[in-house]
Amino acid sequence: MATSRVYQQHGYYHPDVAIDREEYDVRAISLLAVLRQSEHVDAMLGSARLVVGDPSPVFRFPAYDAFDFELPASLRVFGVSQCVEVGRVVSERAAGMGLGGLLTPLGLIQTVSLYSQRHDIRGGLAIIKRRFVEGLSRLGVRFHEIEGARLIYPHDAPMSPYFYRHRDPVALVYWLVDELAPLAELAFSRLADARSLAPLRESARNDRESATTTAGQPQ
Repeated sequence: MATSRVYQQHGYYHPDVAIDREEYDVRAISLLAVLRQSEHVDAMLGSARLVVGDPSPVFRFPAYDAFDFELPASLRVFGVSQCVEVGRVVSERAAGMGLGGLLTPLGLIQTVSLYSQRHDIRGGLAIIKRRFVEGLSRLGVRFHEIEGARLIYPHDAPMSPYFYRHRDPVALVYWLVDELAPLAELAFSRLADARSLAPLRESARNDRESATTTAGQPQ
């Protein structure tokens, strides 16, 4: 899925931005939500970028480029390598924040939780739209907003419309895997028939690793 294309459609980029690449993309893990249409054809429904923390003293999560904030104490108790940041979340078929529109994002959240549990990741950060936070909260999937976070994203940077010129404001949130995983699983099971879902699968991508959740057609 072309994240830049979806972001352009929503007015998150400056009109003259065609491709948005940054240093984090090289080390990032791609999370993909795919609808299995036939044995050889998949339809991409959503994607997200997962940046795993690096213990190097020069490493900074992407969120620090957009917000001035203190890492919550609940995350500081873990090593940096046990924390992640999820970003660039897009959902091709999520029309609005109704229940159907949240199914693909919930699948991506489940995939983040499963990947985290497999790799001893304990918590994470995300910059997401406040309406998305509220929609998930209604389903029982609650994130913790980081208090005192101050938006510092440059007004002339490629994604400034996402932060400043869009009617849906952004929120900087964090979560703990042990809290999020069971809530996401319960909410997802309420919106989808679990019997129609194929197992999680993974494949290589972006020099590291990609986790892909595949949904089958309803029976």
